[in-house]
Amino acid sequence: MPRQKKFSDPVDIEIVEVHRRFIEVMEEIRIETIEPEMKQRYLAIMKSLTEKLAIPSKPLHEVVGELMAEAGPILFQVMSR
Repeated sequence: MPRQKKFSDPVDIEIVEVHRRFIEVMEEIRIETIEPEMKQRYLAIMKSLTEKLAIPSKPLHEVVGELMAEAGPILFQVMSR
């Protein structure tokens, strides 16, 4: 488990809480309901996002733009079902 940082900004605290909730929901509810092919796509997107976020010099707007380019086609595919 990662070290817990103490944040004083309420928005930072809320972001951390939402991230924790996201992980909880994925692990306890969603993962088992996702089709195998979609799991592979999801995993690829999450790996890419994590690698991009780990580059401190990369602005967040670039990360989001690149993520949208990668995830956009998958989102449209899921929406069309």
